Amino acid sequence: MTEVGRDPLHYLEDRLCCRVYLDRGGNVQLGFSKRHGLEDMMTAHGIARSNAGVLRAQLRQDQEVAAPAVPDDATTTLLEKSTPGAFCPLRP
Repeated sequence: MTEVGRDPLHYLEDRLCCRVYLDRGGNVQLGFSKRHGLEDMMTAHGIARSNAGVLRAQLRQDQEVAAPAVPDDATTTLLEKSTPGAFCPLRP
């Protein structure tokens, strides 16, 4: 669990394969697939709650770095606008 303390964002994304993002209010939100188990979801929520400030700062920094160079009115699909960042697939 020391991995979580050092970098909770990458632990949630890489180990638990959940999507971590900020909603419009600046709150940390988690996205799960249908294949996530209850134990993984509860673990992810606990990590997100315990590290909300760190996650918020990491996500804001990532958003600043990944700011699009193309104006928003360019031809961007709704899916591209609504799902920022990577979402790793779950293994069967």
